[in-house]
Amino acid sequence: MNKPTTLLGEGADRPGRLEQAVTVMVGLFVFFTPFPHTTALKEATFYLPLAGMLYLAFSKKKDFSWSTPLALPFALLAAWGAAGLFFAVDRPNTVHDLLSHLLKYYAVYFLVVQFYPSQKGFDTLARIIVASTAIFSVGAIVYFYPVLGHAFSERLGHSKQYSFFEMSANYMCFPTVFGAILSYNLLLKEKRARARAFLGAALVSVLAATLLTQTRGGVIALAAGLVVLFLSNRRRLMAVLAGFGIFVMVLFASPESGARFSPQGILGNERISMIHMYLEMVQERPIAGIGFGMEILQRQDYMKQYYDRVPESYRDSGFHVSPHNLYLDVLVRLGVVGLFLYLAIAVIAFRMALQASRRNPGDGLCMLAAWTALLLQAAVADASFGAPAIVFYLNLAMITILWKESCEIPAAGGRVDAVRPHE
Repeated sequence: MNKPTTLLGEGADRPGRLEQAVTVMVGLFVFFTPFPHTTALKEATFYLPLAGMLYLAFSKKKDFSWSTPLALPFALLAAWGAAGLFFAVDRPNTVHDLLSHLLKYYAVYFLVVQFYPSQKGFDTLARIIVASTAIFSVGAIVYFYPVLGHAFSERLGHSKQYSFFEMSANYMCFPTVFGAILSYNLLLKEKRARARAFLGAALVSVLAATLLTQTRGGVIALAAGLVVLFLSNRRRLMAVLAGFGIFVMVLFASPESGARFSPQGILGNERISMIHMYLEMVQERPIAGIGFGMEILQRQDYMKQYYDRVPESYRDSGFHVSPHNLYLDVLVRLGVVGLFLYLAIAVIAFRMALQASRRNPGDGLCMLAAWTALLLQAAVADASFGAPAIVFYLNLAMITILWKESCEIPAAGGRVDAVRPHE
């Protein structure tokens, strides 16, 4: 009989050592999420643990629990995406993206849930994400401003020199906002002075990186997330609101930043043109969409027919083709059915986090805050690929871990009673 193993604990047998190795590699994959130029490391730390998980599962060397409230909508979404092959405008790319930008992220979700399945695993993941985003934030700020020579009034990451970032300022905010909320939560729980000092420094770095991007979605999402996090503490909530009030005043002191956050800057930017353009596409294929493939949405030769239908008063002279909105993106590619399934995942995850918060108020409220922030960001940025998509599924995985923990409540006498999800 195999000796049991715990998260990063010692195992005396080969399956136990393999489980340890998989756990470490999954942690490394999570750590590398925001970092550019680490594709080889990310691929290795994904496919090797995936192979390890499949071996452990099929050889029955480790018991896995695949049952979660998200399993059904995951399966339905994958089935609908596959059915869309019959209607897809670009079938080869649809096949590629179903594998690389849906099933692969499902695998990330299950790897995290299976190998970090406890409260200890949740805390370990939170520390990994905080350390990762803090190091990334410090590196990004140092490289962009002192090294590349940009003025601090310029938006962090908003430059033609993407040699460091490999992603726009919009995408950067997905990991940094997540890291900021987790930092706050860990700081509230931590009692050790040195750990609190590290967490405080990490929090300052990710907040600075988020605010320096001057990304409207990121700043609004961060504010909303922190409001949710401190709903149960009026004093901290008022302090957060005061801090953001001061930030807004400082921000509007700069003409460039003030213009970005003004009503005219928000309502009169290129996204209005994009919304018109993509709604034209939706009218042609409202039910099935154009297929799961994303590449065709980046092709101006294909998109021009829809761009020409945008009223001239709203038309974007720069002809931007990316949706910049997860919900509109899904609606175009998978139709109303696909959008319904995505929204079902969002609502179910929100309900799971709410249920977990009743048994674990601190961490449950933290994930409610993180999930709220992510859903707000997704309304003004693409989140179907890259770091934003990884953060999307990490949120779902960490919510699932807390939810599973909350479903088993120790009772008197050492007995464990199952708690039904609706309780």
